[in-house]
Amino acid sequence: MRLFLSKYQNTLIQYAGLLLVLLIFTLMTDGALLSDFNIRTVLKQLVVLLTLSVGLTFVFSHGGMDISVGAVLALSSMSAIYAMNAGAPLILGALIAVIVSVVCYTANVLIANQFKIMAVISSLAVMFVARGLVTYQVSTSTTKITLENSKTLRDLGKNTPAILTIIIVVSVIGYIIFHLTKVGKQNKAIGDNPLAASQSGVRVNRMKVVAYILAGTLVGLASILSLSRSASISENTGMGLEMDVIVALILGGMALNGGSRSRMSSAIVGSITLVLLNNGLVMVGVAPEIVSLVKGIIFLIVVFLLLRRPGGEAMPR
Repeated sequence: MRLFLSKYQNTLIQYAGLLLVLLIFTLMTDGALLSDFNIRTVLKQLVVLLTLSVGLTFVFSHGGMDISVGAVLALSSMSAIYAMNAGAPLILGALIAVIVSVVCYTANVLIANQFKIMAVISSLAVMFVARGLVTYQVSTSTTKITLENSKTLRDLGKNTPAILTIIIVVSVIGYIIFHLTKVGKQNKAIGDNPLAASQSGVRVNRMKVVAYILAGTLVGLASILSLSRSASISENTGMGLEMDVIVALILGGMALNGGSRSRMSSAIVGSITLVLLNNGLVMVGVAPEIVSLVKGIIFLIVVFLLLRRPGGEAMPR
């Protein structure tokens, strides 16, 4: 029994946290948490966070750190709006959003690789540039930056079966790539020991670029999913998403220094847990600013528990 608990400790903690949140808020809301209306609301919130978390898992698995996700999402959303307002169909608008995001993430990793600096520093630079472009455009625009013909996109945002399908497809494809291909395996090897991975034949810099391209692709997709809910952007679009992704991964049991213990299930379970936690707190009447405080406290507690594990680290090198 002790061997079993030791072997599956991370998995047990991961799912126990989800079940605990689900049970507590189901009881506190008299079952309203699981009502049809609220489940649809949860899915709309989940599809964006889960898509981001699945993408960033590839980055965190090799010991990288990204804090530009919110700013890049805002820039990608703005690019898609301008493209579609100019007459581009939804598919082309989504493609442009993905391209903008991939360019940002590729620049991020190339800067880190070329100048041998920490990934968090290069992502900080990308964040400032992306957020600066969005803020400048919003502040100088004479009208609100809104999608003029948003019916198709809003219909997608209201289509619960489509949203659920996207969640399942992103989760399954992310799991397959991460656990069954060399992309995931080699990025985890880099997270364990970059020098050993290099000596074993892993092209470290190239594999990091692949991880960032995958992350950028999913951030671009998430920007369209986010746009399906609001059909507009502001200076605050995407603000705080980087912390939500980190908290979701931590709640899912992932050590952000990466390595062989990285699991795609951390992104999936952690995202569901965080969305249910946010939703449950709002439903029981907790003020939004208190919700942020609760998330911060939970984040610190989980990081503390991770740091106390033998050989465990919570943050990137």
